[in-house]
Amino acid sequence: MHFLLLKVLSSVGMGLVLKHSDARRMPRLPMIRVNYAVAAILAFFGAVAVGQRTVSPQTAVLGAVTGVLFVAGLLCWSRTIQAAGLALSVVAMRTSIVLPVVASAVIWRERPGTFELAGSGAALLALGLVLYDTVRKRGGPGRRERGAALWLAGLFLVDGLVVTAAQVFRQEMPQNENLPFQAIIFVSAFVVTTVFYYLRKERVTRPALTAGALLGTANLGNYLFLVLALTVLPGIVVYPVMAAAEVGLLALAGGVIWRERFGWLSWTGIGLAVAALVVLQLGRAV
Repeated sequence: MHFLLLKVLSSVGMGLVLKHSDARRMPRLPMIRVNYAVAAILAFFGAVAVGQRTVSPQTAVLGAVTGVLFVAGLLCWSRTIQAAGLALSVVAMRTSIVLPVVASAVIWRERPGTFELAGSGAALLALGLVLYDTVRKRGGPGRRERGAALWLAGLFLVDGLVVTAAQVFRQEMPQNENLPFQAIIFVSAFVVTTVFYYLRKERVTRPALTAGALLGTANLGNYLFLVLALTVLPGIVVYPVMAAAEVGLLALAGGVIWRERFGWLSWTGIGLAVAALVVLQLGRAV
């Protein structure tokens, strides 16, 4: 269970760093590039330290593809925080557990019961409430509101694919390749962001470097502890507990620290998301 707690703390740390960097208007791409460099170095030396020095071709391919998804997910999360706020962005991210739950049922035959089905439906309803409240305003939604809703929907999809990749690793790949898998993910992500960095030629600042280093440390822990949690607990338990805790903590941080304000439908969606994810956990326990 301690792996699950560390995973939640790592994800919360990532959200706080991204929100802080947005509030300070730090250059996004240099920070994210440094984040992947730090995470790759930590994962590489971690793999050497524990003796995980080989990797199968299948794990390498999965890691490279997951790295590309990582870049898309982190850039999307950063933009979504800017467009819709920290609290609503984490609702979109964590309700995306519906996708790996569906994958678990369809691909690995983890048949969902009544609680799982009810929890998944409630999670989708929570996302729908958040999206509707985001675009709603007197006289109809404007371009900014529609853009925020699109970022939320995109984050839901990309994060669902990222978490599903962890489920693929747990089910199909050798578990003694955990840290090499992490290293390949972050090297792949670093290569992708480096290409974008030199194409865009963004300016590097000292605060962005510091934020990137903190983000990279949390990023490594975020995925590493997720995979470790999945080695000792079933996915249909890990995802709901993880999601409920992260939604609650990051929504609280957004409201208390940064004074994010939302309509009652959004707050209803946040509460429903937490409840839905708890129901999913209970469904596995009974």
